[in-house]
Amino acid sequence: MPRQNFLTRESFVTASEKQAKDSLLSIPAFVSNISLIGENKIIQSYKFSYEQPVKNLVYHVDVTVLPLNEEYIRISLHGRHANGQSFNHDADMAVALHDFEAALQAALKGDTSLYQPAQPKVKNTKKFVQFALAFVTSISLFFLKKKLS
Repeated sequence: MPRQNFLTRESFVTASEKQAKDSLLSIPAFVSNISLIGENKIIQSYKFSYEQPVKNLVYHVDVTVLPLNEEYIRISLHGRHANGQSFNHDADMAVALHDFEAALQAALKGDTSLYQPAQPKVKNTKKFVQFALAFVTSISLFFLKKKLS
């Protein structure tokens, strides 16, 4: 699998250009782990920082707003690691772009309660290892108590 430096996600929304930009700039007000870094007025692009505090990850998300006509807008999300790291597959970045898109959809609808961030899932192997360690520890303590008495 080839290495890459970014992931891209695109969506088309029914909104005016002004409404899309205002909604985009309102996201940091209701999502605490997204912050605005800067704006490029020439190419109509905005740069945001997306943090996943649980995993200690920081991504930069470039958002480009392209008006197609008076009714439809194309929004492109371009995510990459803050330190420029390349990767083969990054599921956390895909989740970050999905969360960012969900926040944008909620802002466009004007109802911030619609935004539900993705919760990190614990892998089944972690659960199994924790269970196995607890089980082995309890059995060894049982035999240790029996031997000492």
